[in-house]
Amino acid sequence: MAIDHAAAPLLTGPRAGEILATALATTEVELESWKVDSVNARPGAETSVGYDVVAGGERLYLVASTVELSDEQRAAAKAVRLASDEGEVHVWRHPADPHLPGLADACIPETLAPRLSAATGRSITIESLDMMVMRPMRRAVLRVRTVAEDGRRNWYVKVVRPERAEAMLARHRMCELAPLALDAGDGIVVVQEAHGIPMTRALHRPDGSDPAAIDPQMLLAAMDRLPDEATALERRPPVPDRVAQYARMAVTEGLPEERVEALERRITAVLAAAPEHPTVATHGDLHAANIYLDDAMAPTRVEALIDLDTLGPGRRIDDCACMVAHMMVLPQLDAEGYRGVPPVAARMLEAFGDQFGIDELRARVSANILSLVAGSEDASVAAAWLETAESVIEPVPAS
Repeated sequence: MAIDHAAAPLLTGPRAGEILATALATTEVELESWKVDSVNARPGAETSVGYDVVAGGERLYLVASTVELSDEQRAAAKAVRLASDEGEVHVWRHPADPHLPGLADACIPETLAPRLSAATGRSITIESLDMMVMRPMRRAVLRVRTVAEDGRRNWYVKVVRPERAEAMLARHRMCELAPLALDAGDGIVVVQEAHGIPMTRALHRPDGSDPAAIDPQMLLAAMDRLPDEATALERRPPVPDRVAQYARMAVTEGLPEERVEALERRITAVLAAAPEHPTVATHGDLHAANIYLDDAMAPTRVEALIDLDTLGPGRRIDDCACMVAHMMVLPQLDAEGYRGVPPVAARMLEAFGDQFGIDELRARVSANILSLVAGSEDASVAAAWLETAESVIEPVPAS
């Protein structure tokens, strides 16, 4: 039996060094130093931790996970199995991965370039390759700058479990706002950089000027362009439906239990009294980073939507709540650059609230912010976001 979600303290504390040293000793390599780089803990599933390591005079990246692996998966990733009275841990060296067979090729320009050439039908050379997201056994996203006979181009290389690649490709094919996506094999999906300007650039103003005016109707019009056939896809529960899970995670991460539970109860009570909503096509993770506009200064339309992995049936109000929630937390990420965003978010909250009901929308926005609280690795940011989540659902009356 693998160790459960509570394994995070073990894999991030002092004893993690012993685990890494023992795993490396199986190849007669001595651990010199280590530090935690990332933690991926999933309630009810495995906990995986990535480490920057120096061993045998070489810099390595190791992953330790409580995942259960078959003999075949262990062999494919060259993973070391360590067992004790506390449970079982597997350790392997990145870019090997027991569930992402395409990751090793995707991380090396010399092996990725032939795959890109075959997928695009062009002779491609790679200028640069950067890792953007790495979640062991789940997904990785890399940004690649390429050169071909038709010029330079940016692509995003998404590595998923091979059995999930076709679903990702199908979502891109059915959505008119999605950028071109191609199959490069072994769970590697290459997505061309979207046309337009990221909405985050329209909101970010490091020079202190006002952000662009974002018309909520422009965003609703883009939601209307999501494909009807997406309603036949597998339904994934939206964040507000999992608010109890995120509340537990927030408490586990050290947020005040009394406040988190009180917030959860308030959200649950509002949503229990909410009316039924029609099932429509939804993006599932709609926020400024996933929206491309026609202009950064005076946008008039949405040019593209990216990260369509979650496209499927749902409630329109949940896309709206996700949008507002992510806007509300931007100032904690860059207080100066995003200082003009709160009024934009407030106008969006009001407009969406007029259409769907302001009390329910506030509850769903609060639930989305709580999910971000649960996933934050910065204690001060998490505390600020918790306060934001509380204030959204219980706004201060106007004086």
